[in-house]
Amino acid sequence: MKEEDTRERILNAAREVFSKKGYAGSTTKEISLVAEVAEITLFRHFETKNNLFCETISKFIVKPMLNFNSLQINSEQVIQRIIEERTYTLRKNKDLFICTIYEAQYNEEIKEMLKSIFSKVFYELMNFMKDGCEKPCEKSIEYMAQIILLNIVGLIIFESLTGSDTFKDANKLYETIKALV
Repeated sequence: MKEEDTRERILNAAREVFSKKGYAGSTTKEISLVAEVAEITLFRHFETKNNLFCETISKFIVKPMLNFNSLQINSEQVIQRIIEERTYTLRKNKDLFICTIYEAQYNEEIKEMLKSIFSKVFYELMNFMKDGCEKPCEKSIEYMAQIILLNIVGLIIFESLTGSDTFKDANKLYETIKALV
């Protein structure tokens, strides 16, 4: 079996276990069992449980959230696509995202990772919004970008707590956010 395949299996297993049991409730032994590898193999690849958690977050949340394709469409479509893609990523990894938010309270490395993600998404969103405005007002664009990002994150937390699917259709979420800003 290739090293890359083993690493992928471990990351997928870690996502599954961390999502179900949280960081504190998960063990490397359980993750290695789900990945069908020896626990020592897990440690060879990641060294610590914290490193594994950080890489799992990076693979399933950070990288997709920071994937901004330069699209040749108008700014409104870009913003709609940003909302759709970020919402999709967080919904797909909702339990891992909630676990990450919880862990950020106690783990400075995770907290900094989350701050970095939100900061980068925020500035990319602001840049797209600036490009689409004839005379951009820096403050209003900043507030609009914050409202968009807060709505996406807030929606995922709200859905997680209530089971609501009011905004299951990303276009409905976009139209609501558009009305707010």
